[in-house]
Amino acid sequence: MTLAYYTARARALSIAELIHALRDLKATLQIHRDRPLSDPYVAKLYAEFDAYSVEVHKRQRACA
Repeated sequence: MTLAYYTARARALSIAELIHALRDLKATLQIHRDRPLSDPYVAKLYAEFDAYSVEVHKRQRACA
């Protein structure tokens, strides 16, 4: 999956769902911290984390 896929997916989620997903991703990344960044699964997790965190920040700025 690409960053564009996760960006589109993030737009469809509510803030609560995004925050929950970010917590899950953070916990999963901590479990896999011994894997290299070049590992495809770790790269996927970071792409998803990036897309979701950017979307949360965009929505929080829009509300402020």
